[in-house]
Order: sequence, then C-alpha cells, then structure tokens
Amino acid sequence: MGIYSAPKIIKESIPLLTILIGVEVLIGQVLNTNQSIMTIPLILALVPVVNGVGGNIGSILGARLASGLHTGIINLDIHDKELKKNVSSTFLLGIITFFILSVLTYLLLPFTGMDVSVINLGRLIMIVVGAGVLLVTCLIGLSLVSAYYSFKKGLDPDNSVIPIVTTSGDALGIICLFIMVAVIGVG
Repeated sequence: MGIYSAPKIIKESIPLLTILIGVEVLIGQVLNTNQSIMTIPLILALVPVVNGVGGNIGSILGARLASGLHTGIINLDIHDKELKKNVSSTFLLGIITFFILSVLTYLLLPFTGMDVSVINLGRLIMIVVGAGVLLVTCLIGLSLVSAYYSFKKGLDPDNSVIPIVTTSGDALGIICLFIMVAVIGVG
C-alpha cells in the first residue's frame, strides 16, 4: 500500500473539511452583516486579495514546517535556526507583499472605474500592511501549531495543515482588515 491512499485521505480530510466549511459560512455571515465595510468599495475589493495572499503565505510556511519536521531539518525549538529563518522570512515576505498589494490596488483600481479617493494612499498602506502584519502573525502561530500537531499525530500535512491555514487565513483576513479599518479609519 502506497503512502497516498484514497481511504486514508478521506478519513483524514472529511471531518476537518466539514468543520472548516462551517467556519467559512460563519465568516461569510460576518462579512454580510458588517454593513459599514460594504459602503467602501475599495476596502471590499481588498477582502479576497488579503484573504488569498494571507492564505498563500500561511500555507507556504505550514508546508515548509511540516516538511522540515518530517525530514528532521526543523525542530520546534525556539533556538532552532531553520525555524527562525522560516518564520522571519515569512513575516518579511508578508510585510513586503502587503505593501506592494496596497500600492498596486490604489494605482490600478481606478482603471476599473472604482473611486479610490475615499482613502488616501498613506492610509490605505497603513490599513493593508497593518492587516497583513496581524494576519501573518496569526498564521505563523497557527502554522506552527498545526504542523507540529500533524507531525505528532502522523497526519499528512496536505490533509490537515494546508486546509486549516488557508481557511483560517480567510477568516482572520476579514477580521484583521475590519480591525485596521476601525483603528486607522477611512476618512
């Protein structure tokens, strides 16, 4: 029997994916009920982008950590050099990516006919980078916990770490964006 088998994948995936579907539905309802954010098309346009970028960055770290743990390259020890390199490079990647994302959004959305004048570029950068820093920080912690758990339980990280991190990235991305809009303001 190979390392990948349909029954094993289904056994590991179905319970977790069922829970994560519920989380996604709940987060969709949070977005639907927050009418204040719905009146700002620029911020609303950022929701899927922030979620996607956050989930991708978190998934990359989760996969690297799980692979490193399984191969013995990484130990979950605060003094482990490989762990520090992976976490710090993920954090830096997040800051750079969210900064570029905010600038490109501000520059390119007017070509779609969207009015970006409700928020100046500096404020948009603070909102997006702030939300990104919060999101990446949370996803780093979640990646560490889920990679360690999957390693200890002998679970395939593709069936556990990646779905947990990407779904959490969606949920936390919206929350972090809302928090930063509330802290920074738009007007």
